[in-house]
Amino acid sequence: MKLRLRTTLCSLTILGLATISGCGCAEVNYMLGAAGGELHLLSSMVPIEQGLADTSLSEEELAKLDLVIRTRDYAEQTIGLNVGHSYRNFVNLHGGPLAWNLSASRKDAIVPYTWSLPFVGSISYLGYFNLDEAKAERDRLVDQGYDTMIYELDAYSTIGLLPDPLTSAMLGRDSVNLVDTVIHELLHNTIWCASDAVFSESLATFVGRTGALEFLAAEYGPDAAIVHQARIGYEDTDRFNAFLLALTGRLEELYNSSVGSEAKIAARATIFEDGRQRVATELLPTLNEPDRYQSYAEFPFNNAFLMVNGRYNTDLVLFERVHERTGRDWSASLAVFRSAANSGDPFGFVHSWLGD
Repeated sequence: MKLRLRTTLCSLTILGLATISGCGCAEVNYMLGAAGGELHLLSSMVPIEQGLADTSLSEEELAKLDLVIRTRDYAEQTIGLNVGHSYRNFVNLHGGPLAWNLSASRKDAIVPYTWSLPFVGSISYLGYFNLDEAKAERDRLVDQGYDTMIYELDAYSTIGLLPDPLTSAMLGRDSVNLVDTVIHELLHNTIWCASDAVFSESLATFVGRTGALEFLAAEYGPDAAIVHQARIGYEDTDRFNAFLLALTGRLEELYNSSVGSEAKIAARATIFEDGRQRVATELLPTLNEPDRYQSYAEFPFNNAFLMVNGRYNTDLVLFERVHERTGRDWSASLAVFRSAANSGDPFGFVHSWLGD
């Protein structure tokens, strides 16, 4: 299964270029590269309706482009998300990627490496428009002893500060994933906790998934094949995430032990190998679509991968409980999530609201 992740890209640092006078060369170069990439993207976009006349797109891609328009309108009118200028424009990347994300973690603990940027502050992942630059930073971190992960992006959010367009790269997603992604990114426009990326991304995962199921049922009927496909796909995702959570728990027990750093790094290799074996013997037999996850039986797990997965999939059941408590009223649920994001302790606020 190819990871199709979303993120809030640091290209919003374009808005902070006036503050770079006191930064080091690396920070300045990164911010200038992010700003240049964002400006190029914005200068390439056309109104999304004009994209429907793009003769280089296949019929399937054009149908997905139209699906994005309907999803955007549903997210705004039914869920109540802040669309603003997002997904009102289209950029044809002509088969190329949009950007890449880089994350890193210590090897002896699942603790993110953080970068400090003016205007943005401390951040646990960076977005790059240039793959060579992302690899150069990755190599620097590897040389310093960190686990790293680079993955390709076809979508990101500037949390409503800039007119995030639909890119042709997104049209490579299947319809369920595409709808989910649009709603996920629009949630970032609506609610964002700058101090807690895990809360922000996990909340967006919940809203993207839940909103996608509701939209697809409204569009095609609750018994439609696409709705069934979405449900079994999310069931598999939940089982995979539970598997990774258990793997993370085993590693955390090791990392929290009293043995030294080198011993922890040596011992984790056995846990990772056992995890790969368990993918084949324990996880795959439980899945609806095991072929999508077959590659994880040989996957080079590391702390950065587990950290990134956790960033998007922490306590999703917690958000579901809130939504159930409000009678699945999006306005009421979003009000709770917004208050949580503004509280200083978003997960703690939600637990308190639920009376845990």
